[in-house]
Amino acid sequence: MAKVLGLREQRVQFFYDTDFVTTGVTPVADIANLAVAQKNLFSDARAGNLLRTNLQGPGQLLSDQTFLTFAVRHEVMFYPGELAGAVVNSFTAGAGIATLGQLQIWTISSCLFQFQVDTKIEFEGPISMTPAGGGPWGFVNDSAAPLITNGEPDTPSIYVLPLPIAITKRQAIAMIERKFTFGGTALINAIDIAAAINGYGGGKLLRAYIDGYNTRDVQ
Repeated sequence: MAKVLGLREQRVQFFYDTDFVTTGVTPVADIANLAVAQKNLFSDARAGNLLRTNLQGPGQLLSDQTFLTFAVRHEVMFYPGELAGAVVNSFTAGAGIATLGQLQIWTISSCLFQFQVDTKIEFEGPISMTPAGGGPWGFVNDSAAPLITNGEPDTPSIYVLPLPIAITKRQAIAMIERKFTFGGTALINAIDIAAAINGYGGGKLLRAYIDGYNTRDVQ
């Protein structure tokens, strides 16, 4: 369809890409859902599966589009799955993680991101600072199946950038997700957070968002 010359529309629309969305222990062969030390979201996004991404082309917006980023967000969820009538909520022995609450909180607290536009890092930090709310929130001790979200689901809790990050036409974008091994002496009794995520047998999801104003041609 031909575009209308000289006319553009602005919409409030976020873009997202997914680090992992799966259930059960993640095999090495499952590249799309394997948690690794570094994964570059958006840069290799493939359109067609809205569960994973709504970006229409890998690594950049379509040629007619620009974007003003007013918020970077992360959605993190671990919860038991159910297979053949049996609840799947197991943990790999020796990973340093023993409960659902520990996995959720340590993932939110230890994983970091870098939001890159073109060749520059525009915004970086722990994903706890870019929540769907305002930090780990939920119920652990008083529930057999604790539900913990990445922040209290309350609008004032959402961190908004004081100044927008501009993405112009054909600029490369990437959300670089980093996971670390930490703790212990000389990494003895340390927690490998990527291994702990892969070894968890329940449902798991980590998704990154850029939220703001999308401007595009009218067709």
